[in-house]
Amino acid sequence: MRTTIKEIGQRLGLNPSTVSRALAGKPDVSKPTRQRVIEMAKQLNYTPNLWAQNLVSTASNWIGCLVFDLSNPFFVPLVRAIEDIAEQNGYIIFLGESRRQLQTERTMIDRFRQIKVAGVMISPVLAELSHLQVLLEENVPVVIVGRSVPGFDSVNVNNFRSGYVVGQYLLSLGHRRIGYLYSGEPYNIPEGDRLNGLKAALSEMQVEVASEIVVGNNEIKGGERGAQSWLGDPNRSSAIFCSNDMLAMGFISQVTQFGLSVPEEVSVVGHDDVPFAGMFKIPLTTVTFSTDQMGRKAMEILLARIRADDCCVSPQDILLEPEIVVRSSCRSK
Repeated sequence: MRTTIKEIGQRLGLNPSTVSRALAGKPDVSKPTRQRVIEMAKQLNYTPNLWAQNLVSTASNWIGCLVFDLSNPFFVPLVRAIEDIAEQNGYIIFLGESRRQLQTERTMIDRFRQIKVAGVMISPVLAELSHLQVLLEENVPVVIVGRSVPGFDSVNVNNFRSGYVVGQYLLSLGHRRIGYLYSGEPYNIPEGDRLNGLKAALSEMQVEVASEIVVGNNEIKGGERGAQSWLGDPNRSSAIFCSNDMLAMGFISQVTQFGLSVPEEVSVVGHDDVPFAGMFKIPLTTVTFSTDQMGRKAMEILLARIRADDCCVSPQDILLEPEIVVRSSCRSK
């Protein structure tokens, strides 16, 4: 059974409030009393209830972190970096996922408010932002990761540049029929920026995007659906840029199941460089940037806001620069 402050007080003949103050290191408790309390707490294997402490304290040590999908490997190094910086600074991460659902996102934000988090890190759905604006009005700092939103601090990748460097790379391989495969999800601004960057690069060679394949989600099954569309196209693109690695892997898996070869019959480029992209059955050429740096920079901004080190500084929009990592899923036309 869990040892309580009340039980420690009963053993020592002390009021529970005195025990609580002693454990918290309050100066109004004498050193001998504090030492007695600490020794008894160790003897009884007492561990503090951090949740309860957070609810009654004026200074929270919880940070809410909300991402789209915890099954997506893109978020693994991002969350790890966030947790590392949080731990180094005495904070605990309350982690959740929205599954790209606005109502789930709102519910999680309400929970963060109920437990009085010190700040919030979020990859938002972007369909509506009033619930995030409420946090700012309550002086709870918010940092957005993987998106750029006016009025909020954010750390993002330069998605236009991502599309541009992919276009340049595929053109350099001799491809002129280049398609783009993406979810088409409402409010998914990054994939739109990547498409615009791709178009900009192609236009420099008087080339247009050969096809736009919209699959409805950002999962492997979306890539498989996109491959079926590509297979049914009599004027197939010779290269496909997928807006993320999961789509690219699904596309490659489906194409190879139909007996076609990658990259011999179609070159494929992904985006994000998820942890196992280089170990996929056909090592994936993709757009890479540091998700670790994204998480660390976002936490640095959030901690500065929490500490009011830069309370008068306008919201920051940090853009990380992407680059191509060339593996085995592309070849010259």
